[in-house]
Amino acid sequence: MRALWLFVQFIVVAAIALVGALFAMENSQLISVNFILFSTPTISLGLWLLIFVASGTLLGIFASSVIIANYRRKLNRALKKD
Repeated sequence: MRALWLFVQFIVVAAIALVGALFAMENSQLISVNFILFSTPTISLGLWLLIFVASGTLLGIFASSVIIANYRRKLNRALKKD
């Protein structure tokens, strides 16, 4: 059963990577992103979008893990009180 689950996970990750690669190839216009203090090198629009989606996902995971850790700490304090 574990081998089947690992195979399914591999297929899902491979499909996501394939869709991301196709997305990056279809959006091949070269752009440079200008932030307040600096300008980035010129890379394709698809790659920039993938970078921003990945960084947003990681920031979301981090933010939710901080909230979950806070709730776990509160739960542990409440359980120790009783």
